[in-house]
Amino acid sequence: MAGLSRYIATPRVSKHRVFIFVPVDTIPDTRTVVIAKQDDYTLGILHSRIHESWAVHQASRHGVGNDPTYVKGRSFEAFPFPTTTPEQAARIRDLAEQLDAHRKRQQAAHETLTLTGMYNVLEKLRSGEALSAKEKAIHEQGLVSVLKTLHDELDAAVLDAYGWSDLTTLLADPAQKEAASETLLV
Repeated sequence: MAGLSRYIATPRVSKHRVFIFVPVDTIPDTRTVVIAKQDDYTLGILHSRIHESWAVHQASRHGVGNDPTYVKGRSFEAFPFPTTTPEQAARIRDLAEQLDAHRKRQQAAHETLTLTGMYNVLEKLRSGEALSAKEKAIHEQGLVSVLKTLHDELDAAVLDAYGWSDLTTLLADPAQKEAASETLLV
């Protein structure tokens, strides 16, 4: 990590595959997967549903919730990153930067707001489920509709980078989520 000011981290076991930037002087524990990259482009690719689908299919399962385990060798090191044009890479980088800034801004404004809470609500928004009163509060504090829009735009940009723009509509339809996941892995 020499020369880096930050790195990307994700919990080894998690219901939601969330990647964050961590200051390089923070020492991770054994339950954290560290990726020695500090660029927004890598964060954007990792936060796409393409990578999420790949990682879930590469994962082992752990705990009562049977949560997926991020296995760095299979989930990150073997992951086929797209070959992008400069414009595609810039778009992915910009969206990842906006995503990171949005989450940090909302958490700074609301000290009890967690990424887990935000992503639980995001999952419900994507599935069309009704939100409880607590989830509505998280939705409001985290501006989760903005988070959803940023993720949707990021997914579209990453699909474009792979040359798979025609799959964007599959990701938008909750009923097609499993079909899209399987299609992405073929």
